[in-house]
Amino acid sequence: MSKQDFSHVFPLSVRWGDADVYGHINNVEFVRYIESGRVAYCGDVMDLNLKAGMESGWVLADIQCSYLQQVHYPALLEVRSRISKISNKSATILANIYVEGEEEPASTSKGVMVWFDMVKQQSAAIPEAIRAKIENFEVHLEK
Repeated sequence: MSKQDFSHVFPLSVRWGDADVYGHINNVEFVRYIESGRVAYCGDVMDLNLKAGMESGWVLADIQCSYLQQVHYPALLEVRSRISKISNKSATILANIYVEGEEEPASTSKGVMVWFDMVKQQSAAIPEAIRAKIENFEVHLEK
């Protein structure tokens, strides 16, 4: 999958404290970067600002991350995300992290988000308004 296949871009600066004892960015930080991209996607695309006290919203049910290249401080990154599949209650979100100016990703990720009713504590159907915003934004979407 190339950079152009991703519909959302979130720029991010690597912080000094993100590096581990070996001098490269710790693997946990990549998952945090992906999280930042996912939260920005929700805000930018769905106009959904995740905050405490929400009655319903996305929860992350699964995440996979492959580490392909080392990243060192300082670096400017691009977290590129897209929803590739949407069903009644869940969506598959893909994310690649690129060092700015590079064409090959430093990491790739695939996650599953589930729409969740926080009051009832169970999964729920994705609201039509949220679904419509995703469908209008994404060029290639499997249903």
